[in-house]
Amino acid sequence: MTTSTTGTGIAGLTVSGNGFTAEIAYEGATLLSWRPLSADGGEGENLVDGYSTPAELQSQNGVRNGILAPFTNRIPDGRFSFGGEMHRIEPVLAHETLVFHGFARALPFALAQSFEEDGAHVLIFRTEISPADFSGYPYRLAIEVEYRFSGHELTLEIRGINCGDRSLPFAAGWHPYFRLPGITSVDDLLLTLPSRTVIETDEDLIPLRDPQGGMVKRDDTRFLCGPLAGHVLDVCFTDLVASENGLCETRLENRHDGSSLTVWQERGHMHVFTGDTLARDRRHSIALEPVETPTNAFNHQELADAIAVQPGETRSFRFGVRFQAAR
Repeated sequence: MTTSTTGTGIAGLTVSGNGFTAEIAYEGATLLSWRPLSADGGEGENLVDGYSTPAELQSQNGVRNGILAPFTNRIPDGRFSFGGEMHRIEPVLAHETLVFHGFARALPFALAQSFEEDGAHVLIFRTEISPADFSGYPYRLAIEVEYRFSGHELTLEIRGINCGDRSLPFAAGWHPYFRLPGITSVDDLLLTLPSRTVIETDEDLIPLRDPQGGMVKRDDTRFLCGPLAGHVLDVCFTDLVASENGLCETRLENRHDGSSLTVWQERGHMHVFTGDTLARDRRHSIALEPVETPTNAFNHQELADAIAVQPGETRSFRFGVRFQAAR
């Protein structure tokens, strides 16, 4: 393992092991690259479309492979109520106008542990938030991000640890961009998603509420198995159906050679973004985002118990990726 500047010039570490190489930035514990080795043992293609320069990382355009915590997606005007108190969070970065995707993506993380276990290389990054660090989030929280690399598989676990003396709101997710070898457009990919339902939103992607206060949903069966060509997506699929193994699995396939990538998650929702507004390489990769909660969860009263982490408590969100080479 190398703990110096990565090949992108971004401060971080490079790790390699049985069947893979990867790069992770200290800022945000952000995955920059993941290359499963090819069948002949050579370095494979990067399957995650991460930040390519320090300036791009600082811009946070597209939140490439960002860790989403302690909230996922957007909070309108940063306002929410929790524990009987009203709060207002400011935009995470000075140049941003929206409150979105949490603080973790822009925080410095330290490598807390690195070890091998059952043939996997495990890296655990950690950062802490104090009550005075972010206006509108007056809590003491530690965030741990665990990467577990094993050949053509990658498992992540995001942990929120309440280090304070009162309950705090926490939800986690990941914002990765994926591509498959030999593919330069998402139009060449098939998407299979275990959901028939999407959450209806307004033009700012905030979930709509019905007169009874519940989230409005609509049927959408396009991607029980379907091509991405011609589709522009920035939508949250919900009511995920687990496979026989108990995991909710979203599959991306190169329809030309059969290579595939499967994103699995233990629970939650799957937000899909086809990258049509990125500053670089639009529609060259697709964001398949496992998220613990839907957008604006801090303002959904029915989720109040689900997002609450009690003093001394740790809550985890676990998911991962499997790559299968061409047939």
